[in-house]
Amino acid sequence: MKLAQKCLVNDFIHRIGYHCESSSMRDMFEFHGFPMSEPMAFGLDATMGFGFFDTTNSVSFIPESDIPFFLGGKQGTIEPNSLACRLLGITLRKQSFSSANKAWEESKKMLTQNIPLILKADLGYLPYFEREGEIHFGGHAITLAGYNDENGMAFVGDSEFEGFQEVPIEKLKQARSSEHGPKFMHPSNAQFSMVRRPDGKHPPLAAGVKVAIKKVVDNMLRPSVNNNGVQGLKQFAASIPQWDKKLQGLAKDPLGKPISRARLMFELLHGYIETWGTGGSSFRNLYRNFLEELLDHPEIKEGPKAWKSEDFRIIEECIPIISKSAHNWTAIADTLKESAEEYKDECLNFINLEELQHIAYDILNQEEILFNKLNKLKI
Repeated sequence: MKLAQKCLVNDFIHRIGYHCESSSMRDMFEFHGFPMSEPMAFGLDATMGFGFFDTTNSVSFIPESDIPFFLGGKQGTIEPNSLACRLLGITLRKQSFSSANKAWEESKKMLTQNIPLILKADLGYLPYFEREGEIHFGGHAITLAGYNDENGMAFVGDSEFEGFQEVPIEKLKQARSSEHGPKFMHPSNAQFSMVRRPDGKHPPLAAGVKVAIKKVVDNMLRPSVNNNGVQGLKQFAASIPQWDKKLQGLAKDPLGKPISRARLMFELLHGYIETWGTGGSSFRNLYRNFLEELLDHPEIKEGPKAWKSEDFRIIEECIPIISKSAHNWTAIADTLKESAEEYKDECLNFINLEELQHIAYDILNQEEILFNKLNKLKI
């Protein structure tokens, strides 16, 4: 089959967002007839959580690196069993390819059938990220809307940028097949497409939202491993006084320059919590916005399986709690950033670890209360 020289998926729109995966999914859901906000897409997919990985006495989280620990505010990524897709009656198909050229040919075939895609890509190869040197992260998600073989360009949607960006097709192939970093972060030429169930069946949104909240409650209160959820928060808070020992010495920054391990870790933790696609506050801002939206959502107030007043009361009580937790996450991130900026490689000597630990335990207390309250929602 000979494919067209140019192709752009009809009626596919990209809007700016906060987190690469939830904004990509929001764009796809809208294309498939489910208009919604990014916080709603994030909440329905139920990936909000927490994980703390201390690698001091084991293999480093990132090979070829001596970064002692990592934390994240999510416990899941885009996969075919996506809860949001199941709740909307959408089948999510994942394809991975060993060859970048084969992946691109398959992507083109889908586009010519007016099917947009979500791609996994290493942002270090995307030219619109202007950085001093290449910083590689292979877990980035973008949407693919079309291509122009005449000038060798692909059209991609990325959470931080308005409209579709032009990316040289050869660069996109590199981004999709990158092998930088740990294997589980390799994009592996993965692409995701969506199709609505032929019978159109899916649960009412008011019921689906409760299922999604229950999954996040389980992520936090009943995690499958003890470095996730509330248990992971306890480990994170307990580790802070040990930073004065664990963060001694030198490391290398992402560009290979020598830097104190403390300064590198403070900068990384600020990114993990506040700036690298989290929507701020370790994804807590996005989840708070999701909860706020439920209070006035017409399908939840008056649709099938409409919520009772007790359900809304629980959400109303939870919003100030998650707002306080979000504020404290930002306080930790900003304290670390300011210390690294002001004191540079000496930052460990000028940080109050006891105060940081107090804030972390405050977060732990708030989030235990928060998720135990959400656990009272009756499905």
